[in-house]
Amino acid sequence: SHLADLAVRYLPASDHAEIGGDFYEALPTRGGLLLAVGDVAGHSLDAAMLMGQMRHALRAYAIEGHPPHDILGRLDHLLTAVGARLTLTLCIVFIDEATGLLHIANAGHLPPLLRAPDGSVRSVEEHGPLLGIGLPHPVSTEVAAPPGSILVMTTDGLVERRNENLGLSLERLESVLGDLPAEVERICDGLLEAFPPNGEDDIALMAVRLTGGGRSHTL
Repeated sequence: SHLADLAVRYLPASDHAEIGGDFYEALPTRGGLLLAVGDVAGHSLDAAMLMGQMRHALRAYAIEGHPPHDILGRLDHLLTAVGARLTLTLCIVFIDEATGLLHIANAGHLPPLLRAPDGSVRSVEEHGPLLGIGLPHPVSTEVAAPPGSILVMTTDGLVERRNENLGLSLERLESVLGDLPAEVERICDGLLEAFPPNGEDDIALMAVRLTGGGRSHTL
């Protein structure tokens, strides 16, 4: 069933085009759609290899049908098991096709933004610790998102600039998102226009429009 329209952008930093630690996933799974955006600390071969391992594991856990916070816990155990000395921020959103609810679990990543059909934007601030330090993860936050809602997930390369306050940049991101058309490709383009990449960090960006398809409309 068609639950969402999706647009993504991935822009590697200019000086290490082959080695980046940012990634995104969009996986149809039992009962819905699982979205994830993550960022492994550092720009080394180790970071790139670890990112590959984490993506494969994330897919496997998602296909097994684990809820987002459980996936975070399993990835955290895996990081410890492989002896990784790197950390990872990761935000996972599961769109439940039966209820239309978003189940959001965020391990130290930028908060996802949610734009309601009326154009109002909020960031979902609830989060747990980043992965790789062995701390427990809170249960996923459930958020209602009616059809026509838009979800934006990104990595900090989009908004983080030297000598600029990250909090102010995130506020500007919310206000820019509020004014863009409700079309996911144009949202990605509009955000990259408002926050031109400076080539210093990778950027992964995902815009998702919830269509409400596949949901039971009976009350």
